[in-house]
Amino acid sequence: MNPNGIETLLGMAASAAGGGHGELNWFVIASIVTNFILFFGFLAYKLRPAVANGLTNRRANMAKRLEEAKQKQAEAEKRLEEYAKKLENLEDEVERIVASYESEAKADATRMKEETEKALIRMQRENEFTINQEMRKVENFIRAEAVKATMEAAEQLVRERITDADRRRLTDQYITELEKQPS
Repeated sequence: MNPNGIETLLGMAASAAGGGHGELNWFVIASIVTNFILFFGFLAYKLRPAVANGLTNRRANMAKRLEEAKQKQAEAEKRLEEYAKKLENLEDEVERIVASYESEAKADATRMKEETEKALIRMQRENEFTINQEMRKVENFIRAEAVKATMEAAEQLVRERITDADRRRLTDQYITELEKQPS
């Protein structure tokens, strides 16, 4: 206690004892001090386990929180290291991905080129086959037309050059050949 507090306490004790301003009743003061010490001693005795438990619990909670904070910090540092490694390897990873896509693109281009060449060869063969078929059709048509034209020209020549005597002779020859055939 500070000196002003003791003087105030003594002053209160003196006025409670009924004495005047200058008189002190030491018995009252001793009773007040004893009551004060006993009261706070009793409070300390009763509250000490609760305060001790509270402080122990608080210390345990703080230790637990501190441990949790250390774990979180360790996890954060671990993640930070992982991210740092990933960032270090990021350029390599990007280059690897780009190289992979480039190789896939080259493979696709090569495959497409081969497929295009195969398709062109197939189309060329189909076109040649179609042309050959059409040529045969045209040749057959031309032959048929040539035979037809030749037959018409021959018939016209025969009509113009054959006489009545030639007709009778051909008719007689035909009948003779028919008679010679066995029936």
